[in-house]
Amino acid sequence: MGGKEVLIKSVLQSIPVYAMHCFLLPTTLCRAMEQAMSKFWWRNNGTKKGIHWCTWSRLKFAKHCGGLGFRDLAQFNVALLAKQGWRLLTCPNSLLARVTKAKYYPRGEFLNAGLGSNPSYIWRSIWSARGLIEKGIGWRIGTGQNVNIWNEAWIPGDGDGRIRNQAININYTLVSDLIDDSTKTWKLNVLNDLFDEGLVNKICTIPLSKLGMHDELIWRHDASGSYTVKSGYRLLHEDVPMVIGLNSSTIPLTLSKFYSEMWAVNLPPKVKITMWKVINNFLPTLANLQTRRLNVINSCVFCHAASESVVHIMRDCWFVGRVLEMQGVQFPSSFVDVDWKEWLALTFCSLSAKHRVVLMVSYWATWYARNKMIHEGVVPSVYGTLSFVEAFIRENDAVNTHVCSRNRVVSVSWQAPMENVIKLNFDASFDVHSNESFSGVICRDNAGFIMAACTTPHSHVADAFLAEALSCLQAVKFARDLGFSRVIVEGDSLTVIKKVCSKMADVSLISPVIFDIREVAKGFADIAFCFTHREANSAAHTLAREGKLFNCPMFWIEEAPPNATLAVECDREKL
Repeated sequence: MGGKEVLIKSVLQSIPVYAMHCFLLPTTLCRAMEQAMSKFWWRNNGTKKGIHWCTWSRLKFAKHCGGLGFRDLAQFNVALLAKQGWRLLTCPNSLLARVTKAKYYPRGEFLNAGLGSNPSYIWRSIWSARGLIEKGIGWRIGTGQNVNIWNEAWIPGDGDGRIRNQAININYTLVSDLIDDSTKTWKLNVLNDLFDEGLVNKICTIPLSKLGMHDELIWRHDASGSYTVKSGYRLLHEDVPMVIGLNSSTIPLTLSKFYSEMWAVNLPPKVKITMWKVINNFLPTLANLQTRRLNVINSCVFCHAASESVVHIMRDCWFVGRVLEMQGVQFPSSFVDVDWKEWLALTFCSLSAKHRVVLMVSYWATWYARNKMIHEGVVPSVYGTLSFVEAFIRENDAVNTHVCSRNRVVSVSWQAPMENVIKLNFDASFDVHSNESFSGVICRDNAGFIMAACTTPHSHVADAFLAEALSCLQAVKFARDLGFSRVIVEGDSLTVIKKVCSKMADVSLISPVIFDIREVAKGFADIAFCFTHREANSAAHTLAREGKLFNCPMFWIEEAPPNATLAVECDREKL
């Protein structure tokens, strides 16, 4: 089954992608292709027939929602076409955008363009995806002079980004009215008068450029700020219920946790898909075959004492119980009164990582032994199945250990800069509960001695990425204020370093900070931004964590707090 999953996702669902980039395929054609894939998925290799244990719409759910993550071709088609619409919107000088604009919306923009009286099939297809772009587009705030407070999407976080359920105050129209021009900060007194506390906190997490960055339309559902097919497809699926057929408010959360942790176990796909079938009762047990009106004798092949259902063969039968017991796995007695799905989810989540692997492989081996008995007449034994499970786990562990050893990162240490160059290491500590961060910056010369150090608190920080970006900005400003002309700015946030070094315009939510970093960097004779591993950034990491002790900006010249100094001495010993 693992091979079928790869074949469907990598081959069958990829074949029509080229056409779906430009043309809106008929819904009937998409359904016909999905029916063919569904038959292939459930087909028995021997008889070329199979029982469809659930609908294809269930298989299209994400894996953490109980499905297998197969694409909905019709919605994926819309997500692909929206990519073309995004290019028309964000690349107006391209040849495609100029020709399309001249023909279909010469006096307007793509978002307010009409279909026209005689549209081509390509334009009709791209135009049909405009609704997805309108749903996910929003403003990244720079000066705020082009964004209407009450009508535009500019609020970060979940939802459509627009202000709801608030009394409109006509004295404040543009977002720039909420920003102090002198300090480039939010006017907290105005925000508190206009909005509730939750909305004020969201607005305050929007970073503002101190150097006057302009407003720009961005895609709100991706961290990069640019439209991606993956984020567009995810947005189309956001209203799909997590698990169908369940009304309890607690069971979906339990099952979602189970699915997320089950698919994360490092085992072959065939084992994990078998576990997925077990919890959803999609195995062709004799009880399920009898329900499908097949003429079978419904008796457990292991104990012959009860009906062969998924619950019996995977929990109540002595065979699987003995196999698991001999490996140290025992079913808890506190979950016996709940239904099968919730019981297995709670049991699985209560086990250790080692016992989860044992449970999944034992279920897969038990079902394999049962099929050998049914189809080949091979009588299963507890010790034979136990030996098979132990050998399989040992072989799987050996393969994973070999892969990990090949991918192991070689330990690194702090490297001194060249003579007459100052290296500034930065890092940030972030508190997700209070939305506060503390940046730590430490400057060292080519001998590894401390030139200066500082730590600065930041409030209303949205996430760790923004915290790292603010720390990098603090490092650049600190170097400028100290009068350094040739510097290396080094940190362990690869995302921030890539954005600063990129020659492309950044449109992510942290782009105002990235813009300020680039502008300040222009004042140096020579500056470089470098990424390093956490092990080589321990001094800045320690300093950022110690910033919580001061809770105010602190600066040191040729010294640092004791713990940070100790980390610096350790780095010097490794030079």
